[in-house]
Amino acid sequence: MDEKDKKDLYKEFGIDNPDEFFEGENDREAIRQEILGRIQATKEIHNQQRSKPGLKRNLSMAAAIGLILLSAALMLYYQNSGPQSNYITVVVPKGETREVVLPDGSTVWLNAASTLKYPKKFGKKRTVYLLDGEGFFDVIHDEHVPFVVDASGIKTNVLGTSFVVKSYKKLSTMSVSVVTGKVAVSDDRKQLSVLVKDQEVVYHKDHRKPNVVKVKAQEKTAWNSGKVILNAANFEDVILAVENAFQVKIDYDIEKFKNCSTTINFDTRKSLTDAMETLKDIQGITYQIKEKEVLIVGNGCN
Repeated sequence: MDEKDKKDLYKEFGIDNPDEFFEGENDREAIRQEILGRIQATKEIHNQQRSKPGLKRNLSMAAAIGLILLSAALMLYYQNSGPQSNYITVVVPKGETREVVLPDGSTVWLNAASTLKYPKKFGKKRTVYLLDGEGFFDVIHDEHVPFVVDASGIKTNVLGTSFVVKSYKKLSTMSVSVVTGKVAVSDDRKQLSVLVKDQEVVYHKDHRKPNVVKVKAQEKTAWNSGKVILNAANFEDVILAVENAFQVKIDYDIEKFKNCSTTINFDTRKSLTDAMETLKDIQGITYQIKEKEVLIVGNGCN
């Protein structure tokens, strides 16, 4: 089949540009649903035609078979030649952490509810993508090949050092904390910050203005050993940490608690009740646990 015939076939099934159809980082599930939807629609047409003899039924059957074959071909095309084929994606569920060894031997510890994408083989740059979550990166030094973590449009550039990037989609901020060495942080337009050991930069996702603070960066990796240490953290950070550690959903009045700054330590190897009791003592909340849901009430910090 030549290219013209292929394009005509794509258009017959509503696909004007197959390259655009497969475009994007996270489209695999969307494509699967699109294909299933088109197959189902064609089956419904076929079912409506079943009682009609002759040409219409034959055409309906042919269309159904053609669509299924096309769908299979499209999925094969996506898997074998799409943008995902040269990448590995690691998804860590709630309640777990995971170590990932990258192609250059660098390691990443991913916190609960995190997603990392990285190439099967590095090129002139060692670029990885923290699509969601938090990771502790321990990067092997290579002065000729920079290492870049891309998260929420913010890029952390290093030659070899260790640092934490926190960029959960549910949070209004993202941060970079340096455990050893030095890192440069930038967006698509300019360099935003240069950090050294025990410095952290926090960006609000709305305005991207950097706020650099002094921290004990090693504490930022405590979740890797089952402990959560949060100092002067937004209440939303605390809630997400509890949700991810204990695999629960927490309901609370966001407006009431949005101005709360909380310092808390808890052990993820202990019970949810232990963590909630600690939060109760610190923040003055009351709570109710019902299976995998927690309801928090209180006066907040307005």
